[in-house]
Amino acid sequence: MKIRAYLALMAIAIVGPVVVFSASALNMLLDSERSAVQRSMHDTARATALIVDRELGSAEAALRVLASSAYLAAGDLARFYEQAKTADRGPGAWTLLLDHTGQQLINTHVPFDTRLPPAQAQARVQQVMQTRSTLVSDLLPGPVSKKLVTTVNVPVPLENGQRYVVASTFSADYLKRVIAQTNMPADWIVAVMDRQGRFIARSHNAETLVGKPAMPELVEAAARQSEGDIRQPTVEGIESHQVFTHSMISGWTIAVAAPVEAIESSARRATIVASLGLVAAIIIATGLAALFGSQLVSSINRASRSAEALGRGEMPEPGRSYVTEVDKLHVALNKASSILEDERDTLRQIEGEREILLAKEQEARRLAESQNQAKDQFLAMLGHEIRNPLAAISGAAAIMNAEGAGPERVGMARAILQRQIQNLVHIVDDLLDVARVTTGKIVLHAQQLDLAEVAQSCVDALHASGRTEHRQVVVRTLGAWVNADRTRLEQIINNLLGNALKYTPAGGRIDVEVYPEKESAVLVVNDSGTGISPDLLPRVFDLFAQGAATLDRAQGGLGIGLTLVRQLVTMHGGEVSASSDGPGKGSRFTVRLSLVSDPRVRAPDHVAQSAGGSRCVLLIEDNVDSREMMAMMLSMHGHRVLETGKGSDGLRLAAMEKPDVAIIDIGLPGMNGLEIARRLRVDDATREIGLIALTGYGQEADRQSALAAGFDMHLVKPVETERLLNSLGLCAGHQRHPSTRPERIGPEMGRQ
Repeated sequence: MKIRAYLALMAIAIVGPVVVFSASALNMLLDSERSAVQRSMHDTARATALIVDRELGSAEAALRVLASSAYLAAGDLARFYEQAKTADRGPGAWTLLLDHTGQQLINTHVPFDTRLPPAQAQARVQQVMQTRSTLVSDLLPGPVSKKLVTTVNVPVPLENGQRYVVASTFSADYLKRVIAQTNMPADWIVAVMDRQGRFIARSHNAETLVGKPAMPELVEAAARQSEGDIRQPTVEGIESHQVFTHSMISGWTIAVAAPVEAIESSARRATIVASLGLVAAIIIATGLAALFGSQLVSSINRASRSAEALGRGEMPEPGRSYVTEVDKLHVALNKASSILEDERDTLRQIEGEREILLAKEQEARRLAESQNQAKDQFLAMLGHEIRNPLAAISGAAAIMNAEGAGPERVGMARAILQRQIQNLVHIVDDLLDVARVTTGKIVLHAQQLDLAEVAQSCVDALHASGRTEHRQVVVRTLGAWVNADRTRLEQIINNLLGNALKYTPAGGRIDVEVYPEKESAVLVVNDSGTGISPDLLPRVFDLFAQGAATLDRAQGGLGIGLTLVRQLVTMHGGEVSASSDGPGKGSRFTVRLSLVSDPRVRAPDHVAQSAGGSRCVLLIEDNVDSREMMAMMLSMHGHRVLETGKGSDGLRLAAMEKPDVAIIDIGLPGMNGLEIARRLRVDDATREIGLIALTGYGQEADRQSALAAGFDMHLVKPVETERLLNSLGLCAGHQRHPSTRPERIGPEMGRQ
């Protein structure tokens, strides 16, 4: 058979089951439409019952409010009439007051002074009074309105023995308006029937049917069950599906009827539409099958011609058939004729990739060599920087131990010792700071500072130390406030100034400027020194990056100062940049930090505690040499020193002598310094002693542990004498002003 015959058979095989299943689906659709309408009718019946119950419940609530009226209790019926008039629920609804005989005393349907008919509701009134509960009546004639009405009756017992019943009366017209609130199709009928099966209200033909009995089948079905559905004609003779439910408050029956023809026609319309869609789908599918069959035959014929051309050694004819499989066949035929060209292209690509990999390997080797050279240069510089202070310290120690060394030489040796020790401390601190910054362990303790004041104090300190000798340092500043850690800010400025001094020869000039610019506080350090070469400038802030060093290493340094500057500036949310016109033309470093408003708030006078005055100091240190040297230094400055090398002895001395300040080493044998601090803080006799941790453990975690144990301050060995004396004054002053504990008034005290 030909392809078209196969396609026709395939179409028949597909369409046949589709037709069978579609017929079944259409029948299910018809049933579903019918069920959907019946569910909607049930929902409408329940909604109508809720509306009726809401109206009756609202009337009952209003009647109970009237039952508690002070006018009724006082017997002032005229005023009670006016009050009851305001409770009427609109046209077709009014309020009654009846006595125990069933006699109407008030009827808001007529004026107050209207003569009312004799009692006609004695049985209903007696039932309400006996049960003392609300009663909703069936349909009954209204003696005043001359209409069929229903009533909601509420008992009114009074303390003086009088008893009344207040009632809300609803006409059929009123209830018709109530049930009209239900949203439903126009041909549906909603009816409300009383407990005797008579129509109270109806959405259709209410004028003629209110008061008439409903169909007996509907009344009997509603009497047997709370809700359900039947199929029967309405009183007008229209064949209908009818559903019913009951009012929870009154017991009335609420029924909804929908013509069978309307329900069936809706389902039939849905079925017809679905059938037409199915027929259209079959026609379209058949037409598309014929079209695609023709396209497929044409594509196969073209593939046959291409194969014949390839057999003759010719290039297949180009073309697109829009059939994926046939197009793949064309592609395969074309690829078969160009395999050799593809192989040559692949070889050229492999060669190019090999050259790229070779270039990357050479670049990686150059980078590794550069890093290795930087490491060697750093180690050489580190050895040079450490050996120089060690040589000076060794010589000074030899002079101090030599016999016959006079006081002048001993004093010079002592000064050399102090200076070189500070150099070693500076080297170690820089190395530790780099480690802390790169691992994210530095914690900033920010406060509002005037950048100009900090820069001026750093320059003043350099002047005092004599490091600016033979160089002209010019400072020009304007107030520029920043939120920064003062210790780290001074470290930034000192590193930039130290770098400028290092690379500016004698007779040179260094300019320091501070000024506000838009939203930034700007610090500029400009020198007339050796400058920065163009190849070094892009990596001047990199770790261990330095210019070419001379053999004498006169300019020295480890190549980490500017790295620290960049990292600390970045931690403050700022930026730093370097510029230079080239070797011999000086360099310029610019720091920008976020500008904050000038606080202009003077600190309380008691915050700055004097470092002067004699103190009683308890020194707990197990290293004998360190303890004796510190005790001697403190005694020379007028302090009384109590010293011991054991924690237990320190606790005893603290309890007996009650010193002003205790300086405690953390790493004591047996009882360590943290435990000593905790015990001093829990003892009432020693809890007010100022505590200073003096230790070789300088990490942020060590500082936090010391403060948590109760120390006021954490100092790292070796500590400058001036800083230690100032710390004594601060810690000793906290008894007079507890708010000025060092931890509360200053930044991190860990780095000296």
